[in-house]
Amino acid sequence: MQNTNSSDPSSTAWSQANLVSSVLMGFFCAVGVPGNIAVIVIILLWFKKDNFTVHLMLNLAASDILCLMTLPVWMFNQLFNWTIGRSLCKFFASFAYCSVYSSLLTVTMMSVHRCLQICYPEIWAKLGKKGERFLLFLIWAFGFVFSIPAILAQEIVQRESKRECGRVVASDQNRLIVAILESLLAFILPVSIMVTSYYYLHKRVTQKALFRSQRLTKLVTRIVVTFFIFWTPYHILNVVEIFAVCLKPAYPESSGKVLAFTSSLGDIAGSFTFINSCVNPLLYAFASRSLRKSTETENTNIVQTSSI
Repeated sequence: MQNTNSSDPSSTAWSQANLVSSVLMGFFCAVGVPGNIAVIVIILLWFKKDNFTVHLMLNLAASDILCLMTLPVWMFNQLFNWTIGRSLCKFFASFAYCSVYSSLLTVTMMSVHRCLQICYPEIWAKLGKKGERFLLFLIWAFGFVFSIPAILAQEIVQRESKRECGRVVASDQNRLIVAILESLLAFILPVSIMVTSYYYLHKRVTQKALFRSQRLTKLVTRIVVTFFIFWTPYHILNVVEIFAVCLKPAYPESSGKVLAFTSSLGDIAGSFTFINSCVNPLLYAFASRSLRKSTETENTNIVQTSSI
């Protein structure tokens, strides 16, 4: 009978993987939280508060901070036994998922906003400040709603020689439902909206309105592209998992190997999402010199449009 002490090669490799993952999470937290706080401080000091793009930037930085602040909990989860109960497991999972989805919806709204602002400015002008505040509220409301399936699947599980707060599904059917909902809500739907928005932006690329706010549009585009790059690996594994579960009745052995493979790479792919929260402040920093002028120009254009 094998034990699970440090002399077991598989146990040692598993412990080393947890240690590496924890070090990375600690680095992301140490870099990302101060970086996003700096973004919020700079925006509050330098930029006008009546610009919706600025509100979205603040919202994105805030959601990134909330997401990164949960990393010490997940570091503890990787290195030690989860001893603080099922309720806190659910709470921290809901906190993390809600902030992640809010970040995703904020990036999606940035694309929609840039599209309407440039292609159909009169439509956005009619929305008004109350409408903009309502959209910000909806971002967080839908962020919580979208995270419910993942939260329900979060439980305390026994892995190797320790207890962890992780995802558990009672059956392949439930596993399939959670994976499909996550792929649909966190990837297919928002990416479709982003692609559509940038398609219409591209059609108006020669118009003067685009050049009046070109720098701001480039920044939003970089944020969207960066988000897409760092989230794609996670959702590729999700899609592979969906196919593996669907093919399990016909090919149980191959399906089991594929599911084991996706599970082993899940933490690595998930770490890319935290990198995204650390990169956003760098994007703001590179654009900071011209960003203030762009938002001021945008405010002037909005006033002119609404007065027509």
